Amino acid sequence: MEGDRIQGSRSGLGLDRIVRTAIRLADADGLGTLSMRRVATALGAGVMSLYRHVPGKRQLVNLMVETVFGEIRYPDPGPAGWRARIELSARGEWAMYQRHPWVLPIVAGTWRPPLGPNVLANFEWVLRAVDGFGLDRATMTQLYFTVSDYVQGAALYVRNEAEDERRTGVSAEQWWAAESATLAGLLRTGRFPLVSGLFDPATGAPTLVAKDFEFGLRRVLDGIEVFLTRPRSQPGPTVIESGTGFSANQITRLGKVTEAADRSPSPPASAALELLGRRWTLELLFVLSHGEARFSDLVEAVPGLSRRVLTERLRQLADENLLRRRVVTGPPTRISYALTERGAGLRGALAEIDAWARNGSARA
Repeated sequence: MEGDRIQGSRSGLGLDRIVRTAIRLADADGLGTLSMRRVATALGAGVMSLYRHVPGKRQLVNLMVETVFGEIRYPDPGPAGWRARIELSARGEWAMYQRHPWVLPIVAGTWRPPLGPNVLANFEWVLRAVDGFGLDRATMTQLYFTVSDYVQGAALYVRNEAEDERRTGVSAEQWWAAESATLAGLLRTGRFPLVSGLFDPATGAPTLVAKDFEFGLRRVLDGIEVFLTRPRSQPGPTVIESGTGFSANQITRLGKVTEAADRSPSPPASAALELLGRRWTLELLFVLSHGEARFSDLVEAVPGLSRRVLTERLRQLADENLLRRRVVTGPPTRISYALTERGAGLRGALAEIDAWARNGSARA
């Protein structure tokens, strides 16, 4: 997009400028549209010049997350009292998610968020707020997750609704209006008298109650206050005072989760599998693993692959620094594609897949 372009020659290309440009693009159009090529275009630079500053998109996204978490301010010494300190942190995190909703899928609902000083500062601030109550570290961590899960869950609700409206062009009010007949039929059964009270008896239209972040935050903190002020001799229903701070059932469940996590792909492996799992990607890499090829060579070597999709896949592989495009000026001008050093690292794996497939065919 021409409006995204910033002349790179005027102020130079640096990591901070790359990251902030990527954040601006993700804020405008979401993380799904972000690529190294699009960031380079916005900067008025060549895509390969970005790789001198950041190895790839995954590392760029991690830097983006770290940068936006740095927008949350933690005053020194900060407000007095554990509740005021957690309120400050929760509101700052909530406001950051409203500015940068693309962050949520990366940090919410995972034990493996991008790690950096700004991300850890949020964790440390909440732990300091509840320090001094005689709690072990595991219990303090559980209190952090209680608050964090609420903030992220509430922000996801807002993000998902905005995404649905952007994708469909239908607002929440319009959706409920379209579904009113279905809902009215359910309510007429008399099985849901309390739910019925949420609807206008004259028009049948729902009275939508906005999700109130502050109301929910206060209730979460009310619960933590009860926990912090209860007598130490009275164990809570899910946390015990000895050892880990988890109940026996929680320890069993966490053990199963840990075992499953140990068998799960690492984040880099997951990202690589997602990339390589795109249709035609492995076929193209296999062809290029045998040497440089022109566009027409690739069309011929991979039957069924359209020129449009081939162009898209070549661009994606270039964005991930797996292949390079070589232009030899003419006449005639010749354009060819070859694996980069990073892409060539897949040759062994591709050869093993080929051998495995041939061996399976022979047995069949």
